[in-house]
Amino acid sequence: MYDFGPLHFDSKADLLARSREFWNPGKTAFWVDSGVDLVLDRREGYLLWDMDGRRLIDAHLNGGTYNLGHRNPEVVAAVVEGLQRFDIGNHHFPSLARTALAEALVRTAPPSLTKVAYGSGGGEAVDIAIKSARHATGRRTIVSTAKAYHGHTGLAVATGDDRFSTLFLADRPDEFVQVPFNDLDAMEAALRGHDVAAVIMETVPATFGFPLPLPGYLEQVKGLCERHDALVRREALGVEGGGRPSRRVVAAARSKLSAA
Repeated sequence: MYDFGPLHFDSKADLLARSREFWNPGKTAFWVDSGVDLVLDRREGYLLWDMDGRRLIDAHLNGGTYNLGHRNPEVVAAVVEGLQRFDIGNHHFPSLARTALAEALVRTAPPSLTKVAYGSGGGEAVDIAIKSARHATGRRTIVSTAKAYHGHTGLAVATGDDRFSTLFLADRPDEFVQVPFNDLDAMEAALRGHDVAAVIMETVPATFGFPLPLPGYLEQVKGLCERHDALVRREALGVEGGGRPSRRVVAAARSKLSAA
């Protein structure tokens, strides 16, 4: 019997069976079939403990999401303190915390970024960027690099690996065009029609095996976007501190988003 306070399991096999039934059968089976019997329990700093009590060094950190470590004491203290006064809030009205955070974010951003739109996660942030680019340019086409990952939400999934966009029937080659990473000729061909709202790309695509951009590639992509009057969004979704450039950059050609 495994007793975790309010949580009880007869055995690890019992937990894994429930994981298959109620959570993700495919992912659970993948790890079991691979001989990885890890079932996560508590986490702290750069360590984690599995349900058998084994202490492990977490070299994954959820792809970099926990770049401050698990349950960082300063972060936990700030969350607890904030909950003494605030909750999730009401998005219809101005609020103290939302306004203060927006101001702090804008003051750390490039001068062309003057507003903050909140998202519940990276995928939704990509959706917001795509919708904003389409609104600002009046165009629908979005160009991305093949085998990249930008999230699993409605618009974001269409920009990523086709194994996911086709799975969710989000593949729209007429609106979401993909080109090979590091291929400037393909990028220029995709932009040549002057009908592209934005280019979205990871500076170092993790799901493609972490290939490095060729010298000058990113700068030349930005130059092509400016020449063809498109916007460019470079990002590292969910991996800040995970080994790639952590600063998310939205470079608005002609500052269209700021003027919209």
